Amino acid sequence: MSAGHVYATRKFAFSAAHRYWRDEWSLAENRRLFGNLTVSHGHNYVLEVTIRGPVDAQTGMVMDLAELKRVVSDAVVQRFDHADLTADPLFAQGAIPTTENLVRAAWDLLAPKLGQERLWRLRLWEDPTFYVDYFGA
Repeated sequence: MSAGHVYATRKFAFSAAHRYWRDEWSLAENRRLFGNLTVSHGHNYVLEVTIRGPVDAQTGMVMDLAELKRVVSDAVVQRFDHADLTADPLFAQGAIPTTENLVRAAWDLLAPKLGQERLWRLRLWEDPTFYVDYFGA
């Protein structure tokens, strides 16, 4: 068989709440830019984690999927499931917990555990009509 890289993706789900708000802006300015998103609301997120690498000759896998499930569950799902993202320390420095910022935060949590060479892409679905892809820095 050829020795190229294989890309494997596993999905994870979590529910979390957030709101879009900048403390340094007035209520009117926040509402002008963010509309109804200034009110705390929730989403049922789906995170797709894609890893890549050669297929191990012994196991026939890129990575043990049970290990991938454990790492993602420990680092991301347990942290964010049923959480108020606005209160998470990752967003304490004024970063708004948008889907774009949340997927980057998830990458920062996973890359040290999975390895930059193995973690290929994160796709975070906010709802069935909107997702964000992130391929790292």
